[in-house]
Amino acid sequence: MDKMDSYKLYNAATSGYLALQALPLLISPKLIVNMLASEPRLITEVETYMLRALGFALVALSAFTLLLSGLLPVSPPSTSADNSTGSDNPYAYPTAVTATVYHGLSAFYLYTQITYGFSFGFGSGMILSSALFCFGVFTCLFGNERSRVSKTTGADKRTSNFPFTNTESAREKKKESKRKSVSSRFR
Repeated sequence: MDKMDSYKLYNAATSGYLALQALPLLISPKLIVNMLASEPRLITEVETYMLRALGFALVALSAFTLLLSGLLPVSPPSTSADNSTGSDNPYAYPTAVTATVYHGLSAFYLYTQITYGFSFGFGSGMILSSALFCFGVFTCLFGNERSRVSKTTGADKRTSNFPFTNTESAREKKKESKRKSVSSRFR
């Protein structure tokens, strides 16, 4: 998987989840109020406005996630040679971190709500937010690793990366022995 594919996949999932949350707020705010109220009642104009405004804010956040992750191009594609290999989007990582924090806070809030009594809405929201939080943490930790595959053998040449460094790798031992031999020559 390419480096940017994991960011794009995560940000596309986040954007889809935000759009899915916005859909009932925009289509039927009356249904949302009646589901949340203890007894059915008429919805006020202020409640309708606030629910639809929240829905539009979620749609806007979904669009910003797509734009800043690079899934939707904001400039015409370049035909230069340096862009042919695929350049990194500088906003992909900060967008993924922001979305991951959002999903973590949302999952925690929904968890606190279902401790008082389980409801399908809070439970499904907690599961989806938790899954996107875990995927986001994984993407932020490991999504920027570049694959170093040997052209002759096809083996992966990387040893490890943050936070799991491999101190026993052959390459590290070779570097250490070179440092010791160079320092012993100058004594």
